[in-house]
Amino acid sequence: MHELAAAQDVIRAVLAAAEEQGAQRITAIALKVGQLYTAENLQDLITISARGTIAEGARLEVEAVPGSDIQVASIDIE
Repeated sequence: MHELAAAQDVIRAVLAAAEEQGAQRITAIALKVGQLYTAENLQDLITISARGTIAEGARLEVEAVPGSDIQVASIDIE
């Protein structure tokens, strides 16, 4: 269940960042993901959480890193 909340937090963060930049669409999201999360599950949950937003269909890049948190490394926007 914590992965769903984390995925929703990621989408909220990237949407807020994109809005600040006046983006029409988010094309890619790069994440650094700690060991507490399963990358495949997190990817699926982010895809689901992005439905109906400007992040829907964005390419997702996940890099496993030491630690227990998730960090948005970058987003690509149009």
